[in-house]
Amino acid sequence: MREELGNYSLYSRFPLRILRLNQTLYTLIKFTQRGGSLAEFVTQNPGLNPGNLLRILLSLTSRGYLKLDTIPPLEEYPDVSVVIPVKDQFEDVVACLEALEELDYPQEKLEIVVVDDHSKMEISRLETSFNARVIRQEITRGPAFSRNFGASATRAGILAFLDADCVPDEDWLSELLPFFQATSVGAIGGYIEGYYQETLLDRYEGVASSLNMGNRLILEGKSDNSFYVPTANLLVTREAFHKCGGLEEDMRIGEDVDFCWRLRDSGYSLLYVPRGTVAHKHRGELDRMLKRRGEYGTSEAVLYRNHRDKKKIFNVSVYPLLVFLALAVVLVMLNPYPLCAVPPVFLFELWRKSVTLKKHRMPLPAGKITYSILRTYLSFFYFASFHLIRYYLILLLIPGFFLHSFWLFDAWILLLASLVDYFTKKPDLLYPVFLFFYLAEHLAYQVGVFWGCWKQKYFGSYLVSFRRA
Repeated sequence: MREELGNYSLYSRFPLRILRLNQTLYTLIKFTQRGGSLAEFVTQNPGLNPGNLLRILLSLTSRGYLKLDTIPPLEEYPDVSVVIPVKDQFEDVVACLEALEELDYPQEKLEIVVVDDHSKMEISRLETSFNARVIRQEITRGPAFSRNFGASATRAGILAFLDADCVPDEDWLSELLPFFQATSVGAIGGYIEGYYQETLLDRYEGVASSLNMGNRLILEGKSDNSFYVPTANLLVTREAFHKCGGLEEDMRIGEDVDFCWRLRDSGYSLLYVPRGTVAHKHRGELDRMLKRRGEYGTSEAVLYRNHRDKKKIFNVSVYPLLVFLALAVVLVMLNPYPLCAVPPVFLFELWRKSVTLKKHRMPLPAGKITYSILRTYLSFFYFASFHLIRYYLILLLIPGFFLHSFWLFDAWILLLASLVDYFTKKPDLLYPVFLFFYLAEHLAYQVGVFWGCWKQKYFGSYLVSFRRA
């Protein structure tokens, strides 16, 4: 942060950005960075809305300007209804209920409902061993119907959804619930990690599961991007749940995405926090994992057909794009001359950013600016490569049969995306093993996407909205 002649600004290094602040927000950030609490700041500055201030701080954290360390604790614990749909997973739901008994949360504030989706096993006997109510359905209706049915049978103002094969940490609720103090937040998703760590696939799923939303806080309101959180670890206010109509019961896959998009379209904010952990017992066989990834892919066509305002947003910066294209031409044409354009492009951006920072009286050493630009370029290369691998790898292999050097480009984007994920996710695997699962997963997903689009006769999930970064 910087103050200069009554002007206040905040900057982030990755990417390099400057944000103008008003005096109140500047004072608040400075106050909290020195160890003061939001409650103390509001007491010293009457008339301010703590919920609005917290939402602003979360928004700045989501955009990369701030780092979240603590959040104001709750003055009193709210009532929470935990809803768990189950279908023939008796041992799993027992482990889930045992973990709920160990929560550092007042048990008298908890209402636990297990919705038995017509299991072959006798799920109702759980009522004799746990402080939980079991509701049995006479026919199988699917997880979306079960969650809606469970929600309608409960009373608390906060609904907490878990999957039967999830085991929550003891601080699951106490870490997530305080974030509802932020204005307009209607739902919160927490961190999901892998439960098993024995096999190679277990260790891959532990860091690369489709349920794992990463280590960065994300806050989104009504917009056209595709952000969502899975219902395997989702807290939502009853008001927001009913306003957006609950989960779509006809959907067996992707109903959590659909729900989150409708919730955001209803005017609520959706927050993901890498806290409040639950451990998920993923599918331990490769064929089952790939089948599930393919099924997730098939849901895209229905989702994007029903939500035509939602798009895959790709933030494009001119200079990284030029360098990416130059490197692609070098590999495809086996011609090094396009590399000659890289240094001038990089140096021009270095000069431009240096001038901009000096103009705003926020000069940084050339080394830090260079490092920031390099990280920005690598980030762009990664997202471009990841998207191409995720949706178009099979298609990109075809030109290689006519121009073999095109496979060098394919190999480059695959290695780039996989290496970045390998070193950021840090799996307990050798890289070749990680690469095998990584490639298999992406191929399964893109086959599912194409098959889903073909069945629905709608290919809108391939559309990308480019935005200037």
